[in-house]
Amino acid sequence: MERTYRSYRDWDAPSLQTEYTEETPLLGDGGTLLARGWARRNVFGYDRDKVRAKAHRKEWDFYQISNDDFTVQITIADISLGGAVTVGYFDRKTGERGSMMKLNLFTFGKFDLGLDHKGLAEDDWTDHTYKLKKKNFDFELSVGKDKRTIKFIGKKGKKDFTMDIELAMMPDHESHFIAVPFDTRDGRHFYYNQKTNGMVSTGKVVYGDKTYEFKGLEDKSFAVLDWGRGVWPFHQVWWWGNGNTILPDGRVFGFEIGWGFGNTEAASESTAFLDGKAYKLGYLKLENEKEIVKPLDSCWDDNGVEWKITSDDGSFEMTMKPEFDNYTMLRFLVVGNLCHQVFGKWSGTVKCGDEVIEIKDMTAFLERSDNMW
Repeated sequence: MERTYRSYRDWDAPSLQTEYTEETPLLGDGGTLLARGWARRNVFGYDRDKVRAKAHRKEWDFYQISNDDFTVQITIADISLGGAVTVGYFDRKTGERGSMMKLNLFTFGKFDLGLDHKGLAEDDWTDHTYKLKKKNFDFELSVGKDKRTIKFIGKKGKKDFTMDIELAMMPDHESHFIAVPFDTRDGRHFYYNQKTNGMVSTGKVVYGDKTYEFKGLEDKSFAVLDWGRGVWPFHQVWWWGNGNTILPDGRVFGFEIGWGFGNTEAASESTAFLDGKAYKLGYLKLENEKEIVKPLDSCWDDNGVEWKITSDDGSFEMTMKPEFDNYTMLRFLVVGNLCHQVFGKWSGTVKCGDEVIEIKDMTAFLERSDNMW
């Protein structure tokens, strides 16, 4: 069953968003997308065997854990050209960073992570474990109903690199699920994504003589899961923003925003979260994008410009003062990624249902990612 309700006009598309509230299959036998819209819970039945453009299949689980000072990123991915597990951290105060990766080339959906089958899991809400053990690289992610644990023991050169982190879910935790097509001739290109915000994070990261701790609510340590499956054109550029904080009254607030990826007529890429409950947002854009994109084509530096993010329906009106650019350029010839993940202080208003949340100096990021893979 699906529920279609009145939203406000997309910048370039019709004015309806479609919410799915009961289980529905995602793909038809020909690999075409049957369900187009969004959901708060995992109601889309994704059968990876029905994906027909397998040479271009993309699958990943990406976890980002942050507080006001530092960030940890864990990626488990198979983008057909290669499969990899990457663990890393960066200190946003000092600029120090460290990372390790194990890569297999030309995996085409068969990257073996110790699951019962080749490839990544079809459902991130069913209990499962990923394991990858190589020389100086011992990784395990365990997914359960109420919590997730990340354990890593590695050695980079002479430096020990370890992680032991727990992510706690809230009772009846809701997420942002979205299923959208791409406007391609064969109709087999689609994007199926889950974002889970506000997982309270505790644990420790050690890299050489540096030790970083996540202390949960005490230091506003939260994780977001970006879980993606799909098939899409070789070159894509998108904007993605995310963050979590604690409001003055003690409630946990977060947002998941984005635009520019696929045909979003059936659902925007943006949702707010309040104590684990999801509130759909309208269609967003960076109001002063022309001032910002040009410096982002090379290496961004702070030119004093505030980033203004606005919505078509008044549900999200925020500014960001940039502070730190997690700039990555991973390209070989025409394959790879160019990304500016810019962290800063956000202020403004966000609507959660009938309630308007006022935000002042919240730490969050907005990124522009240019991908060729």
